[in-house]
Amino acid sequence: MTIQEVAQLAGVSVATVSRVLNDSPLVKEKTREKVLGVIQKFDYQPNLLGRDLRRLETMKVLVVTPSLDIPIFADIVKGIEDRAKEDGYYVLVCPTSNHLDREKELFQMLKTRLADGVITFSSKLSEEELSELGQRNSIVQCCEFTYASHTCCVSINDEQAAFDAVRHLITLGHSRIALLGGSELAHSTRLRHDGYKRALEQHHIPYREEWIKYGDYDHHAGTRLADELLQLADPPSAIFCMSDSTAIGCVNAIRNKGYTIPHNIAVMGFDNTREATMSSPTLTTIHQPKYNLGYTAMDLLIHNMTQPDKKYENVTLAHRLIERESTPVNRKE
Repeated sequence: MTIQEVAQLAGVSVATVSRVLNDSPLVKEKTREKVLGVIQKFDYQPNLLGRDLRRLETMKVLVVTPSLDIPIFADIVKGIEDRAKEDGYYVLVCPTSNHLDREKELFQMLKTRLADGVITFSSKLSEEELSELGQRNSIVQCCEFTYASHTCCVSINDEQAAFDAVRHLITLGHSRIALLGGSELAHSTRLRHDGYKRALEQHHIPYREEWIKYGDYDHHAGTRLADELLQLADPPSAIFCMSDSTAIGCVNAIRNKGYTIPHNIAVMGFDNTREATMSSPTLTTIHQPKYNLGYTAMDLLIHNMTQPDKKYENVTLAHRLIERESTPVNRKE
């Protein structure tokens, strides 16, 4: 059976059958039921690849990420998927395990017209490679980005967010503030480090290299790095962590050493994940608008996939500080 025969039996156009197959919201429910009835009765199986190649669009987008373990990833993907459904797109989540070759293989799907566009998290491609791909394809970078022409970027202002976090600790009376970060290669890590340093400089607080530690964005790294800080002759009174996962590991290390939070040492997280509210004590943190980051990224991608006037925008969404139990009331050092 062909799509033309389905259309004829259902009494609709071929375009309407195509919209039903793509779950388009533009089809009336009565018409959808009629078309689906014919499809089910005659067990119609569409030739998806042939249809995609003829239409020069697949209604599929790739979400390329180095890992599925990123704590904020699920909420961002929910935003991407909700926006995609509004226009009948399917979202394929593709982890690369931080392998550049795997990422290049996935981008090859754009060149062979097996996908219409890509949203990346922390791409390992160079600025030149992304710019070249962006000239011929629709690419949006989300959260982690490289300054590349012919691409869009959606993120928060990581430098300002870190500045706000450290300033909050300073206003509570802290001047001995350590930093636990993620990969030094990550763009967000560099920006958050800059915000941390700017807050110290603005309040005339010395920058101390021994209080700066880098590792992975997980609780294991948080525990290990916090242990290193606590073994110093002059440990900090507050620790700013670049992720909530790191902060939770940090909290565990502090408690294992017999200190109390926030009375002995205050802890600041970043992301406002669900885990931040499950920690004991609950984490003061920087809220990222995770769902809106994903929704906005997909909205930009759809525009550039469907409109002749491409928009290569850098969109910055607002963050905010969420105060909970892991930071104290005003204190004096």
